[in-house]
Amino acid sequence: MKEKYSVLIPDGDSDLLIVVIHCLSQNKGYKLFVVLSEKHKNKEITHSKYINEIFVTEPLNESNEIEWIKNLNTIAEKHHIDIIMPIDVFAIRCLLKNRTYIKDPDKLGLLPPLKSFDKADHKGELSKLLLDIDLPAPETLLFDKNEICEQTPSFGFPVIMKLFEGHIGGGSGIQVFNNSESLNLFFKNNTVVGPYLIQKYIKGYDIDCSVLCKDGDILAFTIQKGTMKGVSDFVPQVGVEFLFEKDVYEVVKKLMKSLNWSGVAHVDMRFDITDKKFKVIEINPRFWGSIDASLIAGVDFTYFYCIASKGIVFEIPKYNHVKYLNLLGLKRTIKQNKWFLFNLKFLLNNTPLKFFIKDPKPFFYILYSKLKKDLQNNH
Repeated sequence: MKEKYSVLIPDGDSDLLIVVIHCLSQNKGYKLFVVLSEKHKNKEITHSKYINEIFVTEPLNESNEIEWIKNLNTIAEKHHIDIIMPIDVFAIRCLLKNRTYIKDPDKLGLLPPLKSFDKADHKGELSKLLLDIDLPAPETLLFDKNEICEQTPSFGFPVIMKLFEGHIGGGSGIQVFNNSESLNLFFKNNTVVGPYLIQKYIKGYDIDCSVLCKDGDILAFTIQKGTMKGVSDFVPQVGVEFLFEKDVYEVVKKLMKSLNWSGVAHVDMRFDITDKKFKVIEINPRFWGSIDASLIAGVDFTYFYCIASKGIVFEIPKYNHVKYLNLLGLKRTIKQNKWFLFNLKFLLNNTPLKFFIKDPKPFFYILYSKLKKDLQNNH
């Protein structure tokens, strides 16, 4: 069966494009096509030598979904596309909702049922599912929009608050509260315009599981533990270490089976040092920002996604237990220890640098954009 494919990424506006291209570029003979909106037609990754052609269209929104898919049909037919591979949430949901408008549905890569996708993507629905199937998760209270949390959570403090959608007046993002006074003060000074949850803060460490599935069965996976925090506790780690934890795998296996999941997903988890359990925090039902780290560990999720989408059967690939730093983690490490610059083996094998060395134009454009922005800010 053919294993060299022409791949169309319909949502090239996504910030995930650069890491997905890094991975896809490792597959010799693949032809890569990308759809961008006018707003993003000059983004840095468009200068990659690995992109065969870029198509500029109207940005996808709820009012033009059918036209957007018809445009994909035209591109797929004209350029003999083998696989349509959406990489981010909005495009995945659009294609799931409007699957009947896809002229050749066999070209669409592995995707989950729409109901499962929405359940995974919605923090409240996921919380209910975890309770229903008896999987470890933080204790949670769910609230409707404009509803004020007046009771003291029975599970005590500290707690975090997460939005399902929308924004918070006077602030945004995940909020942390150490006592009832700070929680009450927040609601006194802010209006929550969307549904939200309040969840027990788990004392422990981050551990994640990335998967590729078909009909609920795991085809490929990696497990990675955070080793270096980002700018806060609630953003992706800038350093990870790959390992195997049987309990993590069993939790994710049961979760994916319950969703009858197909396609990729990244399950955020946290080890609770109090009760010694790995607890599910959320699911990113899309490709993820550290997919290049999984590649470095030995699992190219883009490759396995393509061949699985075409019905090729393979054994679950093994991965190496290695450490990885993204560019921010590398910058921080070098700042702390300038001699780390001479650890060439690690720099070339355990960071994204090798991808930029092989395809330098996007990296230079990123540096140029940053320098230009810094100069503007200084003036």
